[in-house]
Amino acid sequence: MKKLLFILLIIAVYLNLTYAYFYQFIREHHLASPTHETKIIVGNSPKAQTIKYVSLGDSLTEGVGASAYQKTYPYLLARKLSSKNNVELINLSRAGDTSEDVLVNQLSQALLAKPDLVTLLIGVNDIHNLKSLKEFENNLSQIASSLKNSGARIYILSVPYLGSPKIVYFPYNFLLDLRTKQFNTVVKKVATDIKAEYIDLYSLSKSVGFYSSDQLHPSDFGYEEWSKSINVN
Repeated sequence: MKKLLFILLIIAVYLNLTYAYFYQFIREHHLASPTHETKIIVGNSPKAQTIKYVSLGDSLTEGVGASAYQKTYPYLLARKLSSKNNVELINLSRAGDTSEDVLVNQLSQALLAKPDLVTLLIGVNDIHNLKSLKEFENNLSQIASSLKNSGARIYILSVPYLGSPKIVYFPYNFLLDLRTKQFNTVVKKVATDIKAEYIDLYSLSKSVGFYSSDQLHPSDFGYEEWSKSINVN
């Protein structure tokens, strides 16, 4: 009996230490969002029309981990679009936001802008804040339905797996992976329901060189790989 209790104690200590290490490492290697204006114009052709691209999400859309705003995936997408049109990029994302924050704070601003194109990437903070799948699906469905009614082209991005093996240990790597897949089942369903483009970022988030110095957010390379997977032309 004492041996069993000792083993259980060791397991409990291990779980506590590995869980604490994950968040401690991120805090110690805190990365700020690259400086940018909410609205910028990409492209300067005097004869081309200007299209509005609105990006919604959290720190991944703000570009935490990128060396400059020009290395974030919304900017890289805007640059691709600017081969044919001038692009007004309106980035409404905020680090730390959940699907509820997008629904309450970002969505109304997006609709007011009357966008031609919208990207939506949200869910990572819902996972880490232990939000239920039902709550996430309700929020995401409301966001998607409102965006559909705007008439914009909509791209809904899957939740990426975030956390390199350097900071996410067993069994948390397994549990995080499982939860991410569960959330992506919801994301794909919602995207299908409104006939939006569903973009799979999950499989691109385990590439060599993907992570920045905090071992959580993408590097310049990671964001570039994401932008390549989104066909907006």
